[in-house]
Amino acid sequence: MLVVRSARVPCLILLATFALSGCPAGESEQADRSATDAAEIEAQQDDRLPYQTLDTPPAPVLNPREALEKFVIAPGFRIELAAAEPLIEDPVAVDWDEDGNLFVAEMRAYMPDAEGTGEEEPIGAIVRLTDTDTDGVFDQRELILDGLVLPRALRIVNEGLLVGEMGKLWLCPSKTGWSRDIDCSDKRFLGEYGAHQGSVEHAENGLLMGIDNWIYSAKSSRRLKIVNGSLVEEPTVFRGQWGITQDDEGRLFYNTNSNLLLGDLYDAQAIIASGNRGAPGLNARISANDQVFSIRVNPGVNRAYLPGVLRADGRLRTATSASGMVVYRGGRFNDDDPNVFVTEPAANLVVAFRLGEAGLRIVSEHRLYPDKQWGQRDFLASTDERFRPVDVLNGPDGHLYVIDFYRGIIQDHVFLTDQLKEQVKARNLDQPLGMGRIWRVRKTRTAADWPRPDWRSLSSEQLGVLLDAPDIWRRATAQRLLLRSQADDVRQTLYRLVRGPERAAVHALWTLQGRGELSQELIRTALQSGGVLGEAALLTGGHLLTLDDVLVALSTIEPGSRLHLYALAALRHSNADDRALAAIRNVLEEIDDVHTRAFAQASVRGEELVFIQQLVAGGGWTADREAQSHSIAQLTQQYFRSVGADTVHLLDYIGTLSAQESWIKRALLTGLFETTREQGFERAVLAGPHELFDPSLGGMDATLWPAIARARRGFTWVGDTLAADAKPLTPQQSALMASGAAFFTSSCANCHGADGAGIGALGPPLADSRWVTEAPERLARIVIHGLAGPVEVAGKVWDSAMPGHKDLPDFNDRVASGLLTYLRRAWGHTGRAIDPAFVAQVKEETVGRTTLWTVTELESIDINTHYAKYAGGYGRADAPMTFTYDGKALNIAGGILNGPLRELQEDHFLLQSRGLKFEFVVADDGSVPAVRFNTGGASVTMPRVMSGGESVTDDVQ
Repeated sequence: MLVVRSARVPCLILLATFALSGCPAGESEQADRSATDAAEIEAQQDDRLPYQTLDTPPAPVLNPREALEKFVIAPGFRIELAAAEPLIEDPVAVDWDEDGNLFVAEMRAYMPDAEGTGEEEPIGAIVRLTDTDTDGVFDQRELILDGLVLPRALRIVNEGLLVGEMGKLWLCPSKTGWSRDIDCSDKRFLGEYGAHQGSVEHAENGLLMGIDNWIYSAKSSRRLKIVNGSLVEEPTVFRGQWGITQDDEGRLFYNTNSNLLLGDLYDAQAIIASGNRGAPGLNARISANDQVFSIRVNPGVNRAYLPGVLRADGRLRTATSASGMVVYRGGRFNDDDPNVFVTEPAANLVVAFRLGEAGLRIVSEHRLYPDKQWGQRDFLASTDERFRPVDVLNGPDGHLYVIDFYRGIIQDHVFLTDQLKEQVKARNLDQPLGMGRIWRVRKTRTAADWPRPDWRSLSSEQLGVLLDAPDIWRRATAQRLLLRSQADDVRQTLYRLVRGPERAAVHALWTLQGRGELSQELIRTALQSGGVLGEAALLTGGHLLTLDDVLVALSTIEPGSRLHLYALAALRHSNADDRALAAIRNVLEEIDDVHTRAFAQASVRGEELVFIQQLVAGGGWTADREAQSHSIAQLTQQYFRSVGADTVHLLDYIGTLSAQESWIKRALLTGLFETTREQGFERAVLAGPHELFDPSLGGMDATLWPAIARARRGFTWVGDTLAADAKPLTPQQSALMASGAAFFTSSCANCHGADGAGIGALGPPLADSRWVTEAPERLARIVIHGLAGPVEVAGKVWDSAMPGHKDLPDFNDRVASGLLTYLRRAWGHTGRAIDPAFVAQVKEETVGRTTLWTVTELESIDINTHYAKYAGGYGRADAPMTFTYDGKALNIAGGILNGPLRELQEDHFLLQSRGLKFEFVVADDGSVPAVRFNTGGASVTMPRVMSGGESVTDDVQ
């Protein structure tokens, strides 16, 4: 469901190019690259970019009949019109009510011109379409709600109609519970929704009603439910960008603009309930090599000038604006037909996949079809550049429906490049507006449409029968109506269904769960069935089972299966019992599987420290096992998130471990440090300083000090002098700073004040002075040789002279580095520590100097020289992201990520133009083997690329 994606936003460059660096290109892709390179060389010879050499076909505005003739669809399918302008305008999201009427969200204000002028005007609307003569084409329009800002989601619920617009979630209530009585004149604000500042492309959207009775959205880390008229939310996995769907088992699928199909291999909520934000198997890449195969030359994409975006023939090569998608659950397609469809509006097509399973893993086949002109093409494609499919859905008749935003501009102005603006104007793609179509895709040979139920007249038994209907629209509608039903026989009906066909039984279990009417005996019975019903039993009622029930189930279920994972998760309800912890420990020690480890860790929620101690004491967990799995470190993260300051007990535990158990200490310290890297982390406030962080503590393995210093970032206490964003000092650096502090007190405080605030006309303030907090290369020169005014400090010009210290007795490199470190750490400063070697280097560079420095001279020298250690390529050897140091700043060059970086804190930088944060990973020996960055809810680590295409393989902390 959206509206469009940027042709190459950070997710594409960073995730597709680097995170997936292990995936080799296929032969066809390599051939395409070679052809593209040849086209580029030819283009360069006549000073034109490759896309400017193409014979781009025109993009005329077509009426629905003309547009229909431009489609090419897979054999065995046909496409037909269901609705078009003027009945609808700019459709981006739809939902059907129980009568088969279509509610449509119209994003009318989106990109009225290439500058996005007036995009936030409240002119969006919700309309209801009706097919009054039942000929399959909607012919009546009713305005339900207007005055909306960029509406992007809607959903029929028992309480009425949910509408998501920019920043707001509304409920248009229905007093009777039937959609025909929805009244938006009395709409109620439920809460914030899609409030992302910036592009509409990166805001919450979806409102997918899951089989578990929760509402899920893409670009979101929460799920929603209406309880007693109020909005309730819970954390969930951060999923996708625009588009979210679900299969019959309840697994969620989603995408990003450049990844056609991502998904969860299992239900994520047990992982989330343990305080974790993700795990292996969540946000898993389902599709691979996300190429698209259109049937027109289409340089009208946002990065057409970049190598590899277009094929040599001018067609788009890879997905750049993947939008809405659906798992087909209509019951009318053949078993071997595609069962997942993804829209790609930039390529004017719909991609089709056939999903299968290999154990826990989901495998995908990208279905392609022969094409006389282009060799091969995707499932549904058009030569009409204005065909912009933004979502695809299961209809109430079992057919597939495609929402066509129908317009020229689909790229939001926030990411619109000058190149694309040029094409928009040259080919008049900004006009007209206010169009849009909804297309129906059906099998060529399709049985007559099944009778639409008269929902208001159905009994509980008849609604129960529809829980086994072949199409998801009838099953989901029946479940929704049974959830709200007040009939006396609903519970009895649903209990009978749980003992019947699996499809109906699964829906019945979730309906009972939503009604709060599950029983222990029913869950036991359903669990014995195994399969999808057994999974649903554990997900809906695992908390009702006894510990013995779960232990018996674990002993009989195939390890590594979803059923086994869910049974393992059910142990969290009994994990205060040592038998449960022993069972979890046995699973963790015996099954070497990343998904099992994730669920084992989640199942000890609240008992992590006890479990860690038992795991270590048992002797079955070794340094090698920890190095391979990082289980103790991950359990520590889970524990730290949960208990905060009570983590002091873990610090105490570290102190009890012997020197021979240093690998355990390192694992625990690593877990503490990794938690500090998480977005939104706040330091735990201890009652006082802990001896673990005391540099004078004897008996500690000195090699652990870097790990201790990293973990120190997670804690503070009253009187703590370490700023939240400062890197803790090593014992050696602390000793140097102490000597520097003593020197300052004896030699500097008389003029600058003990508090660094300056003293009258004697000396300027040092606290918060850029001459202290910014470039240490300048500060070192001032301290060594002195400074001659005029110089501006804190808004005041000082025109005096400060002598240097190089000739003072005992002012050696160690004392000088200690003074510099003290100045950069005193008074709330957070600068990096300065080593004696740095001072020696400055002295070598300035040997022979006898005069004071001037501001003009200092402004001209190289600064931030420590940035040089970050310079290099990271990620893929054949297409690295490159960081360079130019004597002043650290710069990035990689696709659309170009420009200077701003240092936020030591080793942390911001690319302000894209809002991307980078953290260079520094190993214990000071080398930089990798760089990390966050993309939404995920963290990606890119290794440093060495000469010859090799990557750094050091153990990275």
